[in-house]
Amino acid sequence: MRIEFRTAAISAVLASAVAGAVASPVLFPQAFANEPQHQLVRTAREIFPPPFDPSKLRKFDIQIADTVSTEPLRTQYVKKIAGGYPTTVSIITTSTGTYSSDGITSPHVLYPGIDVTTKGRGPYMHMWFGSSRWGSSTSMVVSAGSFTYYNSNFTPAKRHR
Repeated sequence: MRIEFRTAAISAVLASAVAGAVASPVLFPQAFANEPQHQLVRTAREIFPPPFDPSKLRKFDIQIADTVSTEPLRTQYVKKIAGGYPTTVSIITTSTGTYSSDGITSPHVLYPGIDVTTKGRGPYMHMWFGSSRWGSSTSMVVSAGSFTYYNSNFTPAKRHR
């Protein structure tokens, strides 16, 4: 039985790679022992950002007076860094002024003729019950911020024979 040179060479390379992977902690014990675990946890926190918190979402009620023109004469887009992330801001010029998408909902920027109020962020819950000859139902709506959860259950009436 003849073994080809190519098969023997590939087998030798694979065996060397496996032996090197198994022996590397023995050959370099200090490199693995000196790495503190808190450094690994810190690195994991940098790689994986914290989960999204939906309670931070806000809704706005924007009232525009009749004296404010909403017909754009010029539109510009500017890239900026906000919170460590790049964002795009629209700057719109009308016959009555210049407005920024970044400043329109900011409490620190006031535009004449534009009234911005924050909609309530408190949770809202409503439940109702109903029954008929076909069965009974219960429904519940829970709303918090910009998310709404709706649940409805229907229980059929028992058949009478």
